[in-house]
Amino acid sequence: MTPRTNTPPPRASALARFGPLAVILAAIALVTVVASTGDGGAALTTHKPTAAGSNKGELPITWAEAKKAGTTAKFKWGKNCDQKTGRVAVPTNYSPPCVVARPGVKAPLPTQGVTATTITVVAYESADDDLSASLQALLDPVAAQRDTRTKLIELLEARYETWGRKIKIVFFKGTGSDETSSRADAVTVATEIGAFASLSGPGQQGGYAEELAKRGVLCFGCGLALPDTSYQDNAPYLWGSSMTPEQFLPILGDYVIGRLFKRKAEFAGDPKMRSRERVMGTVNFEQDPPVFGATTADALKQGEAVGYKPKISLTYQLVIAELAEKSRAIISQLKEAGVTTVVFLGDPIMPIYLTQAATDQDYFPEWVISGTVLTDTTVFGRQYDQKQWAHAFGISPLPVRLPQNQSESWRLHQWFYGTPPQAKLTIGVLYEPIRLLMLGIHQAGPNLSAETFRDGMFAYPISGGSPTSPQISFGDHGLFKTPDFLTVDDMTEIWWDAKATGVDEQTKEGTGMMRYIDGGKRYKIGEIPRARAKLFVKKGAPTMLERPPADEAPPNYPSPAKGGGA
Repeated sequence: MTPRTNTPPPRASALARFGPLAVILAAIALVTVVASTGDGGAALTTHKPTAAGSNKGELPITWAEAKKAGTTAKFKWGKNCDQKTGRVAVPTNYSPPCVVARPGVKAPLPTQGVTATTITVVAYESADDDLSASLQALLDPVAAQRDTRTKLIELLEARYETWGRKIKIVFFKGTGSDETSSRADAVTVATEIGAFASLSGPGQQGGYAEELAKRGVLCFGCGLALPDTSYQDNAPYLWGSSMTPEQFLPILGDYVIGRLFKRKAEFAGDPKMRSRERVMGTVNFEQDPPVFGATTADALKQGEAVGYKPKISLTYQLVIAELAEKSRAIISQLKEAGVTTVVFLGDPIMPIYLTQAATDQDYFPEWVISGTVLTDTTVFGRQYDQKQWAHAFGISPLPVRLPQNQSESWRLHQWFYGTPPQAKLTIGVLYEPIRLLMLGIHQAGPNLSAETFRDGMFAYPISGGSPTSPQISFGDHGLFKTPDFLTVDDMTEIWWDAKATGVDEQTKEGTGMMRYIDGGKRYKIGEIPRARAKLFVKKGAPTMLERPPADEAPPNYPSPAKGGGA
């Protein structure tokens, strides 16, 4: 495999524009969920995909299907199939099912980025004026990131089914982070490189992904702050992690109404608030032009149906130079409205300013964490005013934390190669889009296209669901109102322990840790009990685990690096 590269002239460093804040933001790249603040609504696709499910006759036969038909002995499943589990022999709880090509299904004529022997995939690298480029450069050198990306692809290529094709990696560095440059880059990726897919995209807007979708190119991890309509209108080309707002808001609603609503604000920092019934206020991120208005309106409508309505709802935009002033105004409005409980839905930077402004104005409410974009992490929790964050709690899509070398991406690299990854600090971010890409290729069968990729992903069995392994699934599985193009389905309850000590996601020792209630028990929509939350009780609420419990641990297979076969 000989990756190609595209390296435009360097631009002014984003680090110089953002200064010390970039050092704080570097933590973003250390969490397995990618952070991004996408731009704009969904673009209409000019490429017309077929309806979901119309290609099911092209999909491969799974072990479970053959077992049900009593025909497992009829097929050659290959050395990578664990016939005890019916899944590929890779030490992860998310391993795909063993598959064989359905009789009569063969590779079609070459399509976008796909030939009989190759699949062209762009590994996007952020432009120099993109904040995320500076953040990742602080952590792992570009060469280390490229090595790790290549090795992760080759690892899954060796284990998952690629139907006789090799992944052709093209490293492509963005020419700019603005929308015009991003869309121009997408045109290059689609027409000049002729890619089937792009791994990641610009970190501060979504024009790149939308332009790729118009041109029939898949994009993974390209705008996780986008509303669900972006995924639906650009289907089946956008795929990502975590949840869209439309997916997690019903769970947040279950939590607020079931655990907090019509109860006293007993965890507020201000003793005078603790005897009062909660008065709710919301603060949420918005884009320019706005894209979350319909989502907010729908959430409010659902709340009003059960008698819930926040006293005040405020929005902000992520303009770094304006956050301090905007935060002072927001806190003043919340305080004047008598809000005891602030529900925050936004990026991990704004609470730095909000909590400081609240302390400056002698305002000490409860803070409800909604699990959006790393606001639920220890590394960011330590950046917030601790007089405020000592009263923070809520929900999170993240699993109970494990040591860095216990993460799925690190473990797989160590298992397969016998060595730790070169990109030690960014491997989680690099792995997630690769995992989705390789899973879909495996599931699609020999006739690879955007449509069979989609139907293959939708056929992937629901997996996970434990504190250390969140449930993931795709498609029309009944959990959400629309087809699901993102991974995580469930969430856990958390609270901030301002006195606990330990390592954060950067492996740095410090004070302040996130705790996971009931050992990190997870809930899907409609499952959170209507009872008082178990908040600020240390018993049964770990800050992290040394290793997964035995009943949650991934399967164990011989390491190829130790003679277990490649």
